[in-house]
Amino acid sequence: MRLIATYGTGCFDEFLWIFAAGAPNAHLDIVERTRLMRAAFRGKVLHDLNHVPDDYRIVPDELVQWGGTDNADILAWIPKGEPGDWPTVIIQAGQLKAVFSSGSSTATVLGLLDGSLRVPFFPSDFPDIRPEFSANPYA
Repeated sequence: MRLIATYGTGCFDEFLWIFAAGAPNAHLDIVERTRLMRAAFRGKVLHDLNHVPDDYRIVPDELVQWGGTDNADILAWIPKGEPGDWPTVIIQAGQLKAVFSSGSSTATVLGLLDGSLRVPFFPSDFPDIRPEFSANPYA
């Protein structure tokens, strides 16, 4: 993911976290986060994933979690097509509503930060007027 090559793991505006494979912090490791997400979804039907376009139909066990929020929302790749172009589904914590983004993860983050991609369950004050990235905002 080009985003990781540019920024590394961390978060934007102390809200939107970006994960990477092999991150030293297990909370930011794609493999570990994906394992936990799949375990949590195992046996559940996520009806809002039905709103994902037919070309990208997927079951939760196929998703790859590459990001998350402080509210426990999930940003996951739908591994269809070329890896650099995998679309994203953003799944709301608890309520399990979802928003589909056809762009790459980098395009998804850019859309979230510039306001062209709105997620109704994200806080109204995200993003900040000047979004900031931090590898560890709580250090």
